[in-house]
Amino acid sequence: MKSALSAFAVVLVGATLIVQAPRPVDAQGQGLCDSFATEQFSDVDAGDYGAEYILCMKTLGLSLGRGDGGYGPDDQLTRAQMASFLVRLWRNVLGRQCPDGRAPFTDVVAGGSHASNIDCLYGLGITKGVTATTFGTTAKLTASQISRFLLRTYEKAGKTCEDHDQELDEAITCLAALNVIPAGAEGRSREPVTRAQMAVYVVGLWHNLSGRGLPPTPPALGSRGQSQDEPSQGDSGGLARLAIEVLQELVVAPEQRSGYDRDLFEHWSDLDGDGCDTRREVLIRDSRTEPVRDPGRTCWIVSGLWYSSYDDQWVQAPSSLDIDHLVPLAEAWDSGAHSWSRDHREKFANDEGALVAVTSGSNRSKGARDPAEWMPPHDDITCPYISAWVATKARWDLTVDRRESDFLSGLLAGRCAGTTLDIRMPTLGFPVLDTPTLDPPTLDAPGGSTGAPSSTVPPNPGNTRNCSDFSTQAEAQEWFDTYFPHYGDVARLDGDGDGEACESLP
Repeated sequence: MKSALSAFAVVLVGATLIVQAPRPVDAQGQGLCDSFATEQFSDVDAGDYGAEYILCMKTLGLSLGRGDGGYGPDDQLTRAQMASFLVRLWRNVLGRQCPDGRAPFTDVVAGGSHASNIDCLYGLGITKGVTATTFGTTAKLTASQISRFLLRTYEKAGKTCEDHDQELDEAITCLAALNVIPAGAEGRSREPVTRAQMAVYVVGLWHNLSGRGLPPTPPALGSRGQSQDEPSQGDSGGLARLAIEVLQELVVAPEQRSGYDRDLFEHWSDLDGDGCDTRREVLIRDSRTEPVRDPGRTCWIVSGLWYSSYDDQWVQAPSSLDIDHLVPLAEAWDSGAHSWSRDHREKFANDEGALVAVTSGSNRSKGARDPAEWMPPHDDITCPYISAWVATKARWDLTVDRRESDFLSGLLAGRCAGTTLDIRMPTLGFPVLDTPTLDPPTLDAPGGSTGAPSSTVPPNPGNTRNCSDFSTQAEAQEWFDTYFPHYGDVARLDGDGDGEACESLP
């Protein structure tokens, strides 16, 4: 035992010396690390995928093995193991501090082998758990999830990466440039990551954070795990995939119901700064004819032609349309958005790829319900709708609850078998019908599903009303319906976002 402890001390001292002695900026021609470990793990051969990286894990004390002399290179990585690998790098090798305090996870046993590491990762803000009270210690991790954790660790260490609208895009671009992950599709994969892959990623991250500079180009999956000739889940940037396969990759977890407020998702925003907010961007995108604009106001749409797929209606008046979040804001909150930053929620709320113009009535009928609770009344849209729902959840790494998952699985294995999706643009699955020939709208025509609105648009009333200002719910609803198509819920009368104003009124 004494000799074993001495050897372990040498490993830690060697690791400390490595961290304190900066290396040249480019380490492409050098070994990964100064190997003080002369013996590889018993289940890793020199020619195996990531063998040199796994030896570095042993050298640096990042992995202590499984207790039987092996590393388990082909074992799928769990969330608890991920926490320990990253925190050992952070605290034991890089010498950085962990915040005080305990994580609020009921599934983490106090004093367990991973508990303090999970506390540290939570305190650093690198993960917030599967739910507010569950870490998911034994849950498997995908490469796309690991890419985010690696990026957050890198940035928490004071490093910066080029900003992107999506965190995963930022992670892939940054980590591939740092030689932490292979260039290409691997970092976007939704396949479970092995412990051998994690060794490649963690040692690459250590190389960049310890002053050694760029590591050698990381190996793509080859001799172990996925064949290099086998396309990964992320190949072709997220082109068409079977919806049922994507659904099976989503995490099934209970919903987090408390704390939701629609105002936590800022919309409609003008994220690209072109003068058109997201609502009007979608109206312009989805109009089957060139929309008529008010020349006196920036990006103000007077009329056009839209197909409301939920209820099979053609619409010429924009005031008759709502812009529907395929996954409603409240549902997103329940499924993971409660742990997001305000900026990330704003990007979700204005994600044009997951928004569709539909009649106000169909949108408000849907409210915040998931497909197990509500489906579009137009039967032909069933399969496109559920594939778009799954694509949106996958695009934003949202969870599904058990009832929702079972309902979607039933459809995708039965009536909707073979349905495909594109995570980049969930709405692409919606049907494109031949544009009908309709009488051109006139500016003085009454509003409705086939007429244009009046050229007189009510002025923005601002937040000037409360529910107590109305005698009945119908009165409040009339006021809400007058202004909502133009300005949204400016008076905050629809607290749960279901399209029904002041529901507590008689």
